[in-house]
Amino acid sequence: MNFSINRSNRTALCVLLGFFLFHVIGVMSYLLRDGRLSMVPIYDDVVYLIDGLSRLAVLDRQGIVRCLFDYVYAHPPHAPLVALTSLLGLLLSAGAPWGPYMLSAGWIVLVLLLGWVALRHANQWTRIGILVAALAMPMFGFVLTEFRPDPVWGLLVGFAVIVSASADVIWARPAKLVALGLLFGTAIVSKPTATLASMMVLAVAWIAQIGVSLLTMQAWNIGRAARASGWVTLGAACIVVPYLAINGAAILGYIREVMGSESMWRTQASALGHLTYYLNRATGTLVLGWAWYAALPLFAICAAVIVRFRDSRALPAFAAVMAAAVTAYLIATLSPVKSLMIGSILYGTVVAAVVWSLGYLTTRIPFRGRVVLVFGAVVFATQWVPRTGQVHREDPLMLAADTANRAVLPALTDILRATPNAVVLVTVPGPTYAGTLDFLSRQQGLVRTFMSGYTSDSWERVQQNASSADVIVLSEVGMVGQSLGYSFPSLKYQTRLLDELRTGGDFTGRPAFTDAKNRSVWLFVRNRK
Repeated sequence: MNFSINRSNRTALCVLLGFFLFHVIGVMSYLLRDGRLSMVPIYDDVVYLIDGLSRLAVLDRQGIVRCLFDYVYAHPPHAPLVALTSLLGLLLSAGAPWGPYMLSAGWIVLVLLLGWVALRHANQWTRIGILVAALAMPMFGFVLTEFRPDPVWGLLVGFAVIVSASADVIWARPAKLVALGLLFGTAIVSKPTATLASMMVLAVAWIAQIGVSLLTMQAWNIGRAARASGWVTLGAACIVVPYLAINGAAILGYIREVMGSESMWRTQASALGHLTYYLNRATGTLVLGWAWYAALPLFAICAAVIVRFRDSRALPAFAAVMAAAVTAYLIATLSPVKSLMIGSILYGTVVAAVVWSLGYLTTRIPFRGRVVLVFGAVVFATQWVPRTGQVHREDPLMLAADTANRAVLPALTDILRATPNAVVLVTVPGPTYAGTLDFLSRQQGLVRTFMSGYTSDSWERVQQNASSADVIVLSEVGMVGQSLGYSFPSLKYQTRLLDELRTGGDFTGRPAFTDAKNRSVWLFVRNRK
């Protein structure tokens, strides 16, 4: 891999930088006006924001060395790249959520640099034109609007494949192969809970590339292929093995909880529904945009051009890219749990495959570089929109959650100030959330223990959670923004618990927020003896 930038590239990179800055400013502006940042933090994002605040507190009080020790060994992060972004982003924004979202733009820079390397055989303006067109895909907006590992993970896996595919890996020097392995390792640990999926996509692509390379060479050189594989494996292992040695057990436990046969997150759909979940137009265009329409035709044209010109040099790369895309599709489709975020491995691989395909076609068909740049600019001007992501202010569920959490917070923080070691239980999800209230309290310097009782699947477990809490946040049945379409086990016990708390003598409660339908979120405080 060669990241060197000569003088002739600088103007082209400045053009790309201009489009990149416009993308970041546009998406961040939307987030602050009508997206996630116009509301309280919610969903998985808030988990990583809380993690960042916790690490920032360590940095504040104990310095850099202790913070690094905490990050690497004492409390290894659930997702290393996002944890680092959260810490540095909150440091930048003095604890405000916008910092981590904005700093996520750094991962877009990395992906664009990888695209620049993967397109090394094209001229500079062709490379810029293709990358500008790629920026118009909503996937690059998701990197900013979804503060979680998935979008970055999908893009890193996909672009690692095309960086490898664009190189003659059998004849590459060991240093470059180790560097490629480090890239593979980074892509894998960007979402540790998907380690097996990432490794499978990268391994299948690598095997396809090496295998076809050997078949198309006039003289087979299995020894060189084995050595190349060994160097790449060594590079990847330098990152993956230490992380899994420290945090592997926790990651495995999380996978079992989410993917288990009894998991509430399993998607209930027919066989056809599972097969088409990530391929349907509504879902596909939400993440891929124009690439949803262009991907298959581009792949077919690439295959036809390779056959027409008997391009044996391009065949290993094409085999790697297609093998990665098919493998990613099978993994995402066979998974019983489906979501746009899990589908990132497929969508990121498709984005990278489209970039590679455009790069290949522009080297085989004599397009002028500036024509490709104009093409990319037109695609960006006509297809790019800042409104990406899954959370928008006009969604009644999100608006209800924003209103409820903001209304409950003042009363809750008054209680927490008077109870230094309080344990807060939020019994059901929505319209108030344990993570949201935890983050908002931490912003005010109130670090307390928050528990979510969402998955309590028996009355005994509900009682056990309640008995260990000093403060209980409980919303009445049917409030807007509750459960968000999932069947959380604790929902069926909330009325019974509410009645017991109101009539029992252990807690004193009052409504902290009442919605338009006269349903309330209650705050119960344990009576002091």
